[in-house]
Amino acid sequence: MKKQLQLISALAIFGLNANAQQCLSSGFCTNITNQHQYPATTLSSTSSTWTTVSAFMNADNFTLFNVTAGDVYEWSYCEANGGVSTGWDAQLTLSNYSTSANLCFSDNTCGTSGNAPYISWTATFTGVVQLLTSQSNCLNNTGSPYNTLVWRDASGTVSTTILGIDVSHYDGAITWSMVKADPKVFSWCKATEGTNYTDPTFVTNMTNGAGAGVVMGEYHFGHPITNNATTEANYFVSVAGSYIKACNLPPVLDLEDPSGGPSLTSSLTSSQLTAWVQQWMSAVQTATGIAPILYTNGSIATYLNSSLNTYGLWIANPNGSTGPPTNIGVWTTWAFKQYSFTGTVSGISSQVDLNVFNGNMTAFNNLIGCSTSGISEKISTGNFILYPNPANDKITIENNSLNGNQIEMISIYNMQGQLILQQPVQNQKTEINISDFTGGMYFVNVKTERGIEVRKFVKE
Repeated sequence: MKKQLQLISALAIFGLNANAQQCLSSGFCTNITNQHQYPATTLSSTSSTWTTVSAFMNADNFTLFNVTAGDVYEWSYCEANGGVSTGWDAQLTLSNYSTSANLCFSDNTCGTSGNAPYISWTATFTGVVQLLTSQSNCLNNTGSPYNTLVWRDASGTVSTTILGIDVSHYDGAITWSMVKADPKVFSWCKATEGTNYTDPTFVTNMTNGAGAGVVMGEYHFGHPITNNATTEANYFVSVAGSYIKACNLPPVLDLEDPSGGPSLTSSLTSSQLTAWVQQWMSAVQTATGIAPILYTNGSIATYLNSSLNTYGLWIANPNGSTGPPTNIGVWTTWAFKQYSFTGTVSGISSQVDLNVFNGNMTAFNNLIGCSTSGISEKISTGNFILYPNPANDKITIENNSLNGNQIEMISIYNMQGQLILQQPVQNQKTEINISDFTGGMYFVNVKTERGIEVRKFVKE
């Protein structure tokens, strides 16, 4: 990935599909005992609206669906689509009913804590497919609790996938208006490396990208083997600090093996590397007030200690698919995936890194702290505080400007934009129990007559 100071070797070009299918080609569950068809009919649909298959699914049910070659079909347990996945962690295996040939598999893609499957598949034949539901590790269950499965024919619907790029001086002069029209929603730009290198195109890219309407962010290439973490963090902030703010992407630590040098995992113990990353992240967050994101690959993400998984993960997995990454290490979910090193984007003459955000536009807006929808919205500032942060069992929200007759609505979302909790509040001080939340970053939206405010907190 990330292009470093040294020249890099040419990479093989992946065949990319802009509408990559959200399904895995392995992991199929075919040995579920006591399989039975439910519902008992073969379902058909041409509607682009999510439709409930059943609210009483068990992990041994299979359902039959009529499909038409060329149409795009989606199946989901995700709450954001109307499904339910809170009873148990579901899996989905899609197969050709006539030949039993496996087609797609999905597990832990969305839903509560990311523990729900989602499949998007373009039919390669006209006929009947079988969708088998299983529990995590291909197990089954009977009776309550039940999960809710939904599906639709998504042919012709507009993709809501949020795509972006990351660039450095190796990408040359960029026409950002063409990047925006490609369309690419966001871009990270290389800012610094080590303790004394600044990318010569950083300021130009940040200025012109923002001017074209692309949501911009900055990253730092770290050298944990040779440098002090705080020294590197301070240098990064001295160069990029003015760009680390609301409506921009969070800052990023680029953690990967140096070109031509020893690997991080062979030079540092897991504890040493984890401590270095934590020191860098803490220094940047203290200086800017914004929690950074970690960019790395699956091997290093596995090597690090789980204490870091409260930070958002940008995972390098250049398999050409915008679907879920194959390895996120000690993290339970991911924020961004770099799915190609060799993409083609309008306005950039070189091959460029391609990225996808793991969530909808609500989640993306929450992450950057403002709306990018183009809809004017009144945003109030400074009317409430949230503490402690990070938190373990509970958070407290205070709003001293609230009067007794005014109702506020508090909504908590995870990083994928899924609503976790919502309640009206009429008190100036409210405690919310988060002991059942999984570890990671969450967003609190408080909506009043004055507007909307967003706060982030980390559940330890």
